[in-house]
Amino acid sequence: MKWFKDVKSLEELRKLYRRLVMEHHPDNGGSEDIIKEVNAEYDILFKRLKSDFEHKDTYKDATDKQKQAYDWQKDKLIREKVMQLARFEGIKVEIIGVWIWVSNCYDYRKELKGLGFHWARQKQMWYLHFDDFHKFSSKPASMSYIREKYGCVEVRFKKDTEEKKKLAKV
Repeated sequence: MKWFKDVKSLEELRKLYRRLVMEHHPDNGGSEDIIKEVNAEYDILFKRLKSDFEHKDTYKDATDKQKQAYDWQKDKLIREKVMQLARFEGIKVEIIGVWIWVSNCYDYRKELKGLGFHWARQKQMWYLHFDDFHKFSSKPASMSYIREKYGCVEVRFKKDTEEKKKLAKV
């Protein structure tokens, strides 16, 4: 960042933005190119700081006790569901936080519904979660954002890896 170094809050960002716009605005003898740069950096940093503000209960803001708390019961439920999914061939299973996301599974949609999974129309994936869920924003979050924020583990079943090895040899 060229214009907004060391900005930590939305309030700081807004104050600095106003000052920079007043200094570099073309009506005040400034350059249009500089204003475009300032606006572009402001938009990027504003989105980042706004997201951090809206999701203050993330891992980095948790207390040490909260970080250390691990719910073995949720872990057991996730493992049981993943074992049930192992019988379906060709599906992609991702564990993101306490959520299980399943894709490439059109043939098994009835079975997934029977296992308690729900269809996410916008993401075109099936999901199941084991936690109280509260959505902090009205905007939908992309899967890449969710993966980056909570971490993602793709589950690979032994059958799938053996088939890929056979295909690689051919």
